[in-house]
Amino acid sequence: MGSKAGEFRGQRVLVTGASGGIGGAIALAFARAGADLALQYHSNPPEMALAEIGATHASAIAIGADFSHPDFAPALFSQVRAALGAVDILVNCAADQRLDGTASLAEICAINTLAPAALCREFATRSKAGGCIVNISSIEARQPAPDHANYGASKAALENLTRALAVEFGPRNLRVNAIAPGLIDRPGLATDWPEGVAGWKAACPLGRTGRPEDIASATLFLCSSGAAWITGTVLCVDGGTSSGANWLNAPH
Repeated sequence: MGSKAGEFRGQRVLVTGASGGIGGAIALAFARAGADLALQYHSNPPEMALAEIGATHASAIAIGADFSHPDFAPALFSQVRAALGAVDILVNCAADQRLDGTASLAEICAINTLAPAALCREFATRSKAGGCIVNISSIEARQPAPDHANYGASKAALENLTRALAVEFGPRNLRVNAIAPGLIDRPGLATDWPEGVAGWKAACPLGRTGRPEDIASATLFLCSSGAAWITGTVLCVDGGTSSGANWLNAPH
């Protein structure tokens, strides 16, 4: 997967959740491909991503936005337009995950499903024709696990939303796809959750956890000219793990 050098030059990309490892990697990959970036965050400014993007000479701004505010979507798009111009590509990466079963289902769905829905709608309203949306889902949308019900349900809804909006927006040449990552590494993950990492590696055909860059390259592909006839799909990027047994139950 990949895109042509400079393919996204002159395009403006809005990435939500840009303070996280996946969101930051996606933003940096687009910057290296020539795009200008708007990085949404909630409470922690994406300082590392901004510094890395600065080295590419792409334009980048960080915008704080609280998804609980009723008018957050139009306000966010208006700020991006004022600073960079109209958004060409939207990547919904912001998410919340709490391991409490269904206790926080409403709060999780508000961030993981309803907020992306509002952003997709705002993007479509402002786009005359053309453009791409990529929603970052999870393999947990199809692979239930104990105490993960709220997260899995929110991502399953996001994937259904992706397919529905692909049908709705398709006549305007707006493509909507999703990516379902597997376990993505982060600093300290193996120390914080050694049994989970071991179980994943034992179940993964490619024998490793994912890297944020794996999701970034898939995102660029789905937004590239090489994916011009791809919409309404959920691309699983998990090293083949979901092709076999549930990794949480793998021997290790």
